[in-house]
Amino acid sequence: MDYPKSVPSVGLVNGKFVDENPVTGQVGSLISSEWGNAVTDELLNVIRAGGKEPAEAEHDQLLAAIKAIVRDSIPPEKIRTTLAEYGITDAYTKSVTYTKAEIEALLKNMSALPVGAMVPFPKGTVPPGFLEVDGSVQSAATYPDLAAYLGTTFNTGGEGAGNFRLPESRGEFLRGWDHGRGVDAGRTVGSWQADEFKSHAHSVKDSSSAGSVFDSWVYGDTGNGVTDDENLRTNPSGGVETRPRNLAVMWCIKAWNAPTNQGNIDVASLVPLAAQATETNRGTALIASQTDVNAGSSTSKIVTPRQLRLGFSISLAANGYVAFPSWLGGVIVQWGNTLPLSAGGQTTTYPLAFPNACFVVVPSVTSGIAMNEYGLTVTAKNQSSFTAVCKVFNGVSANQSANYIAVGF
Repeated sequence: MDYPKSVPSVGLVNGKFVDENPVTGQVGSLISSEWGNAVTDELLNVIRAGGKEPAEAEHDQLLAAIKAIVRDSIPPEKIRTTLAEYGITDAYTKSVTYTKAEIEALLKNMSALPVGAMVPFPKGTVPPGFLEVDGSVQSAATYPDLAAYLGTTFNTGGEGAGNFRLPESRGEFLRGWDHGRGVDAGRTVGSWQADEFKSHAHSVKDSSSAGSVFDSWVYGDTGNGVTDDENLRTNPSGGVETRPRNLAVMWCIKAWNAPTNQGNIDVASLVPLAAQATETNRGTALIASQTDVNAGSSTSKIVTPRQLRLGFSISLAANGYVAFPSWLGGVIVQWGNTLPLSAGGQTTTYPLAFPNACFVVVPSVTSGIAMNEYGLTVTAKNQSSFTAVCKVFNGVSANQSANYIAVGF
């Protein structure tokens, strides 16, 4: 719409309406009914389109109507569920198949620490992605990136095929490689060096009472009448090593960045490690039950210290015993001393009761009297005790103590 410029009788001045000016005699503009009605109807249409009913006393209906029309013309916000709906077109998506190399490259970029880097940790827990630098043997199939970096640098010859050895850092200080500087010449990276004192000397003075009197010389050197002794010395002091103040840390080496053997990409390299473990092959194995250990027939299961120890006990006292574990038959060997054996017999209790039976009791007497004058007889035995008598050949009670060994299970 525009001003009614094409209507000559309206009386526009400079293209706009003017009021009558009685002072200057300016005639006011005339608005034709056609134009006035057209303008009014157009505005009322906008108000009604905005959901309002025209009211002569309200002067903000047009603005409110325009806001409502604009608001209703915008579709509701859509819930975006894909990156493409946000305008992102170069993301990794599930609809695209990526190669192993592409996945590893993506994952490796997530870690700025390269494989082979050594990091000190203040706790004894190895973080994911690391191995403790403890001189242990590792599988190249399990840690291919680390194996490629270290190679055989720290191998000693007993690692076996497909394995490599880590360096040893426990209890050691690290020192920067000389690399041609000349401060620590002749070293190679990764080589070990023993502790050493730099050659030095101490000045010592003789005591004021010179002569050959004992203790008048330097501490640790006896007087010998010579005042220019070149072997004068001080007594040693200090500990077992030379060290600065330090903090104990656990050195770990970065073993991998990207997970290796993802899915079934190169799962074949895991086959040797997943196979049954044998005396010559690394692999997996079941833990044997106590029944398996007792039977002693399985060659494919491994045992734990608890299973080996089960049933074993020992007492190394004067009256003691050794009880072997159940997988060795549960045999028990006991020993001890009796009270003096009277003619009527003396009962002795074992240090440990036999759970099942006592096989044999062997007593003996140690005495200054010739042994061929004594007769020892076990008259009764059971799982907890035995009874024995000791007599001289003339039938008189010897009244002697005896040593014994008892065997049972």
